[in-house]
Amino acid sequence: MHSTEERRPRLLERTFDRLLLRNTRVAAVEQVSERFRLIALEGDALQGAAWAPGHKLQVKVAGPFTARTFTPIVFDAERGRTRILGYAHGAGPGSDWLRRVRAGDACQVFGPHRSLALGDLAGPVVLHGDETSFGLAAAVAVAMAGGAAPRCVFEVESEAEARLALKALGVEPALVVERRDELRRVQAIGELWSQCSGDGTLFVLTGRAQSIQQARQALKGHGVPSSRILAKAYWAPGKTGMD
Repeated sequence: MHSTEERRPRLLERTFDRLLLRNTRVAAVEQVSERFRLIALEGDALQGAAWAPGHKLQVKVAGPFTARTFTPIVFDAERGRTRILGYAHGAGPGSDWLRRVRAGDACQVFGPHRSLALGDLAGPVVLHGDETSFGLAAAVAVAMAGGAAPRCVFEVESEAEARLALKALGVEPALVVERRDELRRVQAIGELWSQCSGDGTLFVLTGRAQSIQQARQALKGHGVPSSRILAKAYWAPGKTGMD
């Protein structure tokens, strides 16, 4: 027999799932590189959901209460469909789920919810981030279709693999530099900041917390006001629960 102490967490989890999670189905999984997966989700529960570029979707990858956050690339609220890009960068519940997920699997999600307030994206945009920012870059590019494409700057583990994923998303980056090449990364990004700092560009900084801090400092050094900088840390080494 199960004790009251054992039953209580399970009951709480079932109640949370029933009240807050949306039931979806994995419609398709495309492996675009060794570590990147492009995943399509669909379900009646997604119909009518409010979404804008920059919003987040949390996917239950294990239990209890184990979810990982993704930025939808597109979201069709009328048909109840969305697409996310996942990066299986190491060991852990999120990466394990990305490696094993298959078309036809049931999938529970929480959201979408506001994460980054991008506004109307009317003017020039520079997006700085990493592998976790690719989905956002694709969503921003779609939102700005017909106008000037966002200039995307990414620091990554593998330039070759990153370019495969970006090609699959239709994102043309201004710069992709491997994170371990610190000197080239700092010099190249500094040049971009100096080129764009005086033209009213909106700078969107996402991804690794430390890189965001460095980029923010560089922008302020070029005289960019805080009102033209949006930042959202998606992760930091040794920390969980960020989005």
